[in-house]
Amino acid sequence: MTMKAVILSGGSGARLAPLTNTITKQLLPVANKPTLFHILELIKEETPVTSISIVVSEDYGHQVKERILNSEYKKHFEFDFVFQDKPLGLAHAVQLTSMHMQNESFLMFLGDILINKGEIKKAYEQFTKNKPETLVILKEVEDPRPYGLAEVENGRVTKLVEKPQDPKSNLCLAGIYMFNPSIFYAIANIKPSYRNELEITDAVDFQISQGKKVEYYVIKSWWFDIGTPENMIKANEVALEIKKPDLQSEIKPTVKIKGTVTVEKNVLIENSEITGPVIIAKNSVIKGCKIGPNVSIGESVTLENIKIENSIIRENTRIHHFPETISNSIFGRNIELNFSGNHSVNYNGNKKVRYILGDDTKCSLL
Repeated sequence: MTMKAVILSGGSGARLAPLTNTITKQLLPVANKPTLFHILELIKEETPVTSISIVVSEDYGHQVKERILNSEYKKHFEFDFVFQDKPLGLAHAVQLTSMHMQNESFLMFLGDILINKGEIKKAYEQFTKNKPETLVILKEVEDPRPYGLAEVENGRVTKLVEKPQDPKSNLCLAGIYMFNPSIFYAIANIKPSYRNELEITDAVDFQISQGKKVEYYVIKSWWFDIGTPENMIKANEVALEIKKPDLQSEIKPTVKIKGTVTVEKNVLIENSEITGPVIIAKNSVIKGCKIGPNVSIGESVTLENIKIENSIIRENTRIHHFPETISNSIFGRNIELNFSGNHSVNYNGNKKVRYILGDDTKCSLL
């Protein structure tokens, strides 16, 4: 069965500000790889897709296009980039790709979703075996009220509901669908919602109302919407846990390493303790630090005399002589955070502090 893919990579990412003031959220790294690239890797490994349409915003579309066309995935896929000038809904974004789909079935993936390996393959196998008009991928959640939900019966979806206050289901929409081309007819027959957007849930509900076969697949493993700093940090943790240890730089006797740790080439580590899972990208310098667990460090980062856990640090950031433990934090690119070392301030490495800092932030603590 041939298949194409649509990845929706627009959206303002307002809940991730200030990180998204300079970059689209789909390019923010988890375990040192952009979320969008995690999705491309899954599609490459678990489906027969060779052609992908990526719907992008006017603000960051060229940024996404440049990153993808300069990546290894250019060798594996044929890409089309479709610009959505206004955020008029997910169904509107899908409709913009209709010419590129050429009457073939396709996988639709929101570009800020992370999912464990193996799930997409199983969902695809169900889709090809049972041949429904649409396959909706779902995830059980404890509190379903903040999500779009699916009500199901006898293996089929009976209704999709947006953020109900009295939910009849705990199966949230995971932001991943498999469609036959008939979805374009459904989109053409719905009206904008109260948000003045064309909702993909309304299009699927239209198919259900027409008696079309709409099935579902429930994710058995982990799944994250990385639309908030908290979810991004959690996703980073689980993505690090499945990596294998890989030490590509010399580890000096003054360095203690525990757990699963990846150290890329040309990394200098001195007088430090690294507790995995941790990844340290190339050309970084680590001196007198306690790193981990659950820390991703980007390229050309310098850390000196700090303690950090459960955090993400992007490239070219420098943090020196910080007195407290940095925890559950995200640092953008080109950040400089320096504690002067004033001896009138007592070191308190047991106190935990949290930061969400956008690109190019400069801060000296005197």
